[in-house]
Order: sequence, then structure tokens, then C-alpha cells
Amino acid sequence: MNSIKKKIEWDKYIIALSPIFLIFYISNETYAIDYRAFYLAGKSVLNNLNPYLNHISLSSDFYGPINSELYKFSGWKYPPLASYIFTPLATLPYELSKNIFNLISLLSISLVTFFIIKKRIFYINPYSLIIVGISFPFLAIISRGQVEILLICIALISLYFYKKDKVFLSANLIAIMGFIKVFPLLLGLAFIKTLKKKKFFIYLISSLLILYFLNLTLCPLEWRQSFIERVTIPWNQMPLGDLKELPNNLGIIKDSMMVRTSDARNLFHSHFFVFGFANPLLSNNLFLSGIFGSIGALICLFKYSKLSISLCFFTIMNWINIINPISWIMGLFWYVPLFIFSYEKIKPSLRIIIALPLILPPFLNISGYLAAIISLFIMSFFSKEGLKSL
Repeated sequence: MNSIKKKIEWDKYIIALSPIFLIFYISNETYAIDYRAFYLAGKSVLNNLNPYLNHISLSSDFYGPINSELYKFSGWKYPPLASYIFTPLATLPYELSKNIFNLISLLSISLVTFFIIKKRIFYINPYSLIIVGISFPFLAIISRGQVEILLICIALISLYFYKKDKVFLSANLIAIMGFIKVFPLLLGLAFIKTLKKKKFFIYLISSLLILYFLNLTLCPLEWRQSFIERVTIPWNQMPLGDLKELPNNLGIIKDSMMVRTSDARNLFHSHFFVFGFANPLLSNNLFLSGIFGSIGALICLFKYSKLSISLCFFTIMNWINIINPISWIMGLFWYVPLFIFSYEKIKPSLRIIIALPLILPPFLNISGYLAAIISLFIMSFFSKEGLKSL
């Protein structure tokens, strides 16, 4: 608690921003192949096309490297209503659009971090920010153009609203996350043993129903059917489309990590630090991943709910990667709130252990499981002062 009362040393937090130059470089030189799927979904909506289908046969501008290539389906695999979110960015040239998206992500997490520090919601050790800034999950999100940073910002704001008795806003934000990616709905579990649980779940269910009816109203039946078909096909068993080969001057450049497209420079389609799964053992079994992920989240609920709602919320976050059978290294960013929240509370000699999920090479494919295990035993690493500060 004493560390929270100290004067905020902003100069140390400014130094923690040093990895930003590396991040901007990666953003500018990568094609952001996951964001490409978001961009093409928005572009499809603007052209009255099904966002789940690959429209490369209509125009070279619909080429999606790696994620769609010549497959029947595009790389878009999120709920239909979310397609509309990316329509404004889809009106821009692609390179400008993907850089703006990454900039929005970086600004969002920076503002949330500033707010936590300024309002002294909990103490953030500047060294923990440096570790996050050079961590593989963070760099992979920028390289691939994923949406995890924005979702985690929404989740943190939802938790803040809940603790400030603004339950309606908190529940609404959780529902909105569920209509961007389904798995973050697991976070609602963190509130199931609180005094305001009845009000929260009434608002949550009401918000989900409203979003569902908006989905029925705004999204054609064809989209909804394609969504179900798209998410039930294993990621490595995608059927091919009608086009037999890519148009000239499109595709992966031979013997390189770069891609040639019609609407951007030749850019890196990937970096080696993005190749890693968060849940490889259950990558082909949604049922088992759901069972194990739910059990882990429930254990965290019963262990931590009476001690700290923040700790409970942050530990449950780590089981999103287990419930999701095809979670990649980018999903490890769900571990970051627990890491930052706990870093100052951990015994100094054990801090390296909680940093491992962020710094281990992604190709080992163990970081997601390690983060989940740490979430179950995190209090064993706390110092006596750290326990008192909960």
C-alpha cells in the first residue's frame, strides 16, 4: 500500500515507452494479415457482398494473404454484426488503414494505462511495462494486426465501471465484446459471486438480446449461415474456392516472408515471432477446450472472488485462450493485465517466473498453458506486503 501513496514518477513511465520505436517499425513494415481479414470484411459490406466468402475472383483487391488465398472462405470468422465495425476503415487505402488501426490500438492501451496510473487504481511497476512492450504477444499483435489490445481495453473499462457501481455500462461492454469475439463472454463469470450479480446478468442478457436482434435485422440470413459454416470447419481443413490460381503479380514472394498485393507495397506477411499456439493440444476439439477452459475459470472464481474482484477478473482472462481451441500467440495478451497487476506484489526473486509466458519463444507452444497454470497459483508467488495490498 505504501507504494500506491508515493508520488507518481512519470519520468520512469516515459522510459517505459522506449519499445514504441520498434513497434512503429513493425507496424509499418508488416502486411498485418489478420487485420486484412477485418478490412476485407468491411470492404465486402460496403460492396453488398458476404464478408465470409473469398471474393478474389471478383477483384484482386479482395486478396487475403495466408488467411484466405484461394480458399472458399475469407479470413473473417467473427459474428456477422462485427463486420460493420470495420466499414469506416475499409474506405481508406489499405496501408493507411492498417497503420491507423494499429495506432488506435496503441493509443487505447496507452490511455488506459495512463488512467490506471493517474487514478491510482493499482500500482504499475514501470519495468513491467517495458517487459510487455518487448514481449512476443504484443509484437505479434502489431505484426498480425489483431484486435486483442482493443478487447482488453474494453474489458478493463468494464471492470472499472463495475467497481464504480455503473453495472449497466459494465454489462454492456462485456456484451459488445461477445459480439466481436465470442470467447471474452467468459469474463462475465467473474461477477457471478458478487452482491450486484443479479443486476449485472439482467443487463448482460438484455444487452446480448438487443445485439442479437440487431444481428438479425442488419445481417442477411446468408451471412449468418456462412458464419456458422465458417466457424465449424477446422482451420486446417478449409475448402478451396472456384479460382484455380491467383491473378498475376499476387501472392507470397518465393523464398521470402513477403507478399505482393494490388493495393500495398511488398510487405512482410509474417515474422517468425508470431508462429506459436496458445492451446495446441486442443486445437481440433472445441468441446474439450470449452470444458477445460470453463473448469479453470471456475477454479479461479472460487479461489479469488472473495479476496479481490480484480484478481479474479484478471485470472479468468487467461482461460479465454484455453476455451478458444485455435488461439495463437497473440491471445497471450490476455495474460498482460494479470502480469502487470501482480508484478509489484510478487516476491522479487520470482518475477522472472511470471514473465515467462511473455518472453518464452512462441514456437515452444507452451506459453498459453504456463499463463493458465500461473493464474491458478499466482498467490503462492505474492509477498506478505503483496497479499495485504489486495
